[in-house]
Amino acid sequence: MKTTIINIKLFTLCLFSFLHTFCVAQNGDSEYGYKRVSIVLGLQFHSFAMPFNNFESNFEHPGIFVSPEISYNKKGTLFQQATLGTYLNREIGNGIYFGSQLGYRQNIFGSIYGEFKAGLSYLRVFHPTRAFRYLDGSWNETKGGKSQLGIPIDFGFGYSFSTRFGQLAPHIIYQVTPALFYNESIPVNFYTNVIFGLRIKFLKNKQ
Repeated sequence: MKTTIINIKLFTLCLFSFLHTFCVAQNGDSEYGYKRVSIVLGLQFHSFAMPFNNFESNFEHPGIFVSPEISYNKKGTLFQQATLGTYLNREIGNGIYFGSQLGYRQNIFGSIYGEFKAGLSYLRVFHPTRAFRYLDGSWNETKGGKSQLGIPIDFGFGYSFSTRFGQLAPHIIYQVTPALFYNESIPVNFYTNVIFGLRIKFLKNKQ
């Protein structure tokens, strides 16, 4: 019962953050000829690993994601993303997640930029095989999977350029996610992701 209540609270918290970002993104355009909302999509490679360690494992478990992004200032340096994604991991179980991150983006040289993001996410990890839990003196099979609260922290670089349809920005991100409530003996664990994405900022509709 206690676990169910925690799962509901985590789901509600992250859903509110996700929906807040998505709803704000519907309001208004920027003043630089582009729409205020952008779309980010791409591939990710997921790993159950300590940060900055065993980088080879980061390319074994693929996934996909999509993120609407809203800019909070004219230059687009301060922004927020709402992300929905999934990944395949036969070792610890496949997962789905959604959440929101606040970020800062700054040009480094020419059209090359760096960015930093941090936020909250709700992660649902499904059991890769049959799982059991010791309860009331016996082992009982558990269904589904487990829910976790993630704190995704992103470090990334990208290159932006303009086209006739809008602005495109391919980028690469290294994501570190401390996650709570893995199990009773390991309250906190880490996930890492290598992310290859494309941000698309559309031109305003001509009046």
